[in-house]
Amino acid sequence: MVIERLYERAYAAKRSDGFRVLVEEVPGSRSVSVGVWVNVGSRDDPEPAPGLAHFIEHLAFKGTKSRDSEAISREIDAVGGHLNAATGKETTFYYADLPAEGISVALDLLSDLVLHPAFEPEKIELERTVVLEEIRGHEDDPEQSAFDRFAAGLWEGGHPLSRPILGASGAITLLKREDIAAHHRSHYRPGRMILVACGAVDHARLFEVADRLFPPDRASDRVEPGRRPPVLRSGREHHDRPTGQTHIYLGLPGPRAADADRLPLEVANAILGDGTGSRLFRAIREDRGLAYAVGSGVTRYTDTGFWLTYAGVAPQATERVIDLIQRELESLPESLKEEEIALAKARLRGSFILGLESNATRAARLGSAALEGRESLSPDEVLGRLAALDRED
Repeated sequence: MVIERLYERAYAAKRSDGFRVLVEEVPGSRSVSVGVWVNVGSRDDPEPAPGLAHFIEHLAFKGTKSRDSEAISREIDAVGGHLNAATGKETTFYYADLPAEGISVALDLLSDLVLHPAFEPEKIELERTVVLEEIRGHEDDPEQSAFDRFAAGLWEGGHPLSRPILGASGAITLLKREDIAAHHRSHYRPGRMILVACGAVDHARLFEVADRLFPPDRASDRVEPGRRPPVLRSGREHHDRPTGQTHIYLGLPGPRAADADRLPLEVANAILGDGTGSRLFRAIREDRGLAYAVGSGVTRYTDTGFWLTYAGVAPQATERVIDLIQRELESLPESLKEEEIALAKARLRGSFILGLESNATRAARLGSAALEGRESLSPDEVLGRLAALDRED
């Protein structure tokens, strides 16, 4: 493995098949957060099988070729740890947080989960019912349902990014074991994985163990699945549903994950709709009492992104709130005040520093940067760039 130093106490190793290991040693820590990032998400689901990536994530915990689900739970409990996973649009993330002395157990468990799931037919059927209930609960939530409709209309041509991560009940019902196993073989290869560990960990030792637990891909397997570039569309949609609130989502084009204007937009977003001091919060909730939940956020993918505003309002206030949001968006570039910028930067700085107290947050920062093709910056470098931003940026 080729090893490089990213910054003080942070190291990266890369193997010829593409497998990467990232480590940040945190002095004084007594715990470790370790996770495997797999370069596959819901946008990689086959057209007839939306929800497949999320279903595979569930099934990984139902048993491997050498452990059943009870053994998995027993082993992580025995070292006082917590084991979980999450599926996104572009990635699936398996992770463990635990006292440092249990890291060998966590690494062995994680490698087994991602590389050797058993996909036993009876477990597939049991978990199918669990996922179907999860989908029903998601669809019964008006806010979640509204966001799914927003996402479905955001991209031209029914792009895979428009599909809910959980998928569709009909597709989950029809999934066969061979579909599941084939998708896993295609995407769950070490060359498409990044192992990240932060906390009380020795980088040299971890590189050695990781190289053994995640054997190299065969050359014949190294075919990268393609992704269709997304195109944002414009328009307005209204969907009727018998609820007490109208859920408003308004999206604008945003930067890709690795774009240089990532940080300036975070500051602009903090001013617009992040927190109780933001413009949207004051204009819509504090000054007019038109909403309880209101805010904004930035979503980035490897090849696109969008800036989102949201409000949950009484139906009769819908048009008024949409008008207020649009006015705040239009006036933002020319009306930025130095005091607002300073406060937004201070808030982002504080949030970032508090996040450094968590090994899990540190690990997520390293892993997401690597998968998204971003530069791995030290905490001091991030804070320095944030401090240097001004109104022109």
